[in-house]
Amino acid sequence: MRLLVISPWCDDIELETCRGTPENAYLFREILNRGHEIIFVCQGTEAEIPENMKKRIRYYVVKSFPCLKPSKLNYITTPILHYFYEKYLAETIQKILQTFKVDVIYNIAGYGHPALLKLSRKYKVPYAVKTMGTIQYEKYIKTPWGKLLYFREHLVFKHLADHYFLVDDGTRSLKIAKIYNIPDDRLTVLSNAKPDNAFTKPASFKNTIGYFSRFDRLKGTDLFILVASQVIKLNPNIKFLIAGDGPMRPQILEFSNKFSGNVEYLGFLTYLETQKTFQEIDLLISTNRYSNMTLNVIEALNYGIPVVTFNTQDTSKLVKDGFNGFLIKPFDTKEMVKKVLSIFEKPDLFSLLQRGALETVKTIPTWEERSKLETNKLEELANEIY
Repeated sequence: MRLLVISPWCDDIELETCRGTPENAYLFREILNRGHEIIFVCQGTEAEIPENMKKRIRYYVVKSFPCLKPSKLNYITTPILHYFYEKYLAETIQKILQTFKVDVIYNIAGYGHPALLKLSRKYKVPYAVKTMGTIQYEKYIKTPWGKLLYFREHLVFKHLADHYFLVDDGTRSLKIAKIYNIPDDRLTVLSNAKPDNAFTKPASFKNTIGYFSRFDRLKGTDLFILVASQVIKLNPNIKFLIAGDGPMRPQILEFSNKFSGNVEYLGFLTYLETQKTFQEIDLLISTNRYSNMTLNVIEALNYGIPVVTFNTQDTSKLVKDGFNGFLIKPFDTKEMVKKVLSIFEKPDLFSLLQRGALETVKTIPTWEERSKLETNKLEELANEIY
């Protein structure tokens, strides 16, 4: 199978150097281990592509989709910019399709979807698209404003692909697909997965809380700072380990400087570095304003680390209040502070939540299992007669 993969990221296809979600790294490993060929088109720079992967795949680098600052301007400009960007992206894809016999086109995140779908029809190549979560689109989907806020997602579902891979991160992508009347036989749900291996967490307290996230308002970084500041004031023995990056990094730096004896900012870590950091914490806080059914929450539970988070969207499918952590009414920071402190005040409660965390992840697939499911379906598409 020769697979044409189109992605907005260049640097996440190799596990050792992956700086974000590892799903594409696991997927590439599975595809290549089966002896298939990958043609990779990514947004970014050639320097971002891992050196050892350059020898194993054929790759093309395109300009990134333009994003404006402040970010709210993108709600207005994205529909216009997407029209021009899809034409630009389609030029590269057409050249590839003219040069190589491609068995499947796989568009990760859906940039340029309408134009690439047309090319797939023209060259008679099966076309699949993967949604990387739909944030808060489910909340606004029935309004014209919502379709502007989530214009790319709207186009992905409006123009019917041969197959959809829906990442189940608690943002209700499946519900959105149903609203657009996508047939069941064109849908594959991909659960957020857990690491293939987990360490055994020591029973002793380190009095340390982790916050591993992108720093922005949607991720609730402002809410985290409020919570963490109060926790430190009420219990000066508690420390915080913070990792990540984003627009609110200055606020994180200001917070860490203000409480320098209690806060350590680790910068932006690779995926594997983050996994090691879980060994240093007792508790994870997640403050997203959308679903908190995120990878770092799954990873924490996988290591027996309780989670305190807001009960947004489908978060309650993963975090069970009083069983593996605590669910807080959105966005009650005072209640979150109270629950966080209670865990450190009651060792028996921590042990109970730790056991619940380990029990929860038993039914969650590993990345290896998920990448096999994804690759199996891509192979099925490649074998279909167009």
